[in-house]
Amino acid sequence: MNCDLTKLKARELMNASVQWAEPDENLRAAGEHMARSGIRTLLVHPKSPSDLPGIISSKDIVNLIGSHDINVLDQLLVSDAATHPAICVPETANILDCINLMRMCSVRRVPVLQGTQVVGILSLSDVFKELLSVRDTAASS
Repeated sequence: MNCDLTKLKARELMNASVQWAEPDENLRAAGEHMARSGIRTLLVHPKSPSDLPGIISSKDIVNLIGSHDINVLDQLLVSDAATHPAICVPETANILDCINLMRMCSVRRVPVLQGTQVVGILSLSDVFKELLSVRDTAASS
């Protein structure tokens, strides 16, 4: 099968199971949530329903620990370390555009939106797994 990345949409590869953090919870609570759930990223609830979500990753938290004392986990809030707003893509965005946007913005995960509503999260790992599953018929002939 030949894969046209302009026809494959974000909604087809996204993970619809999204985990959230509250902006006012501390980093330790967010990190424990990630560890319990076996994930590396939490979306952060926006202040108002019409705002885009924020995003915080385990990398964000580890980077803070690298430049501060370990107690920073209990002292700082998710809102202090999260990227807000997160770089987002519409569910209808083609995967090639998503890959290029993620590359240009140096992000590994993006919330996927239907209008202003988050419906999933797309990661480069999701894209990578899909691309590995595709076999080019021309190459196998």
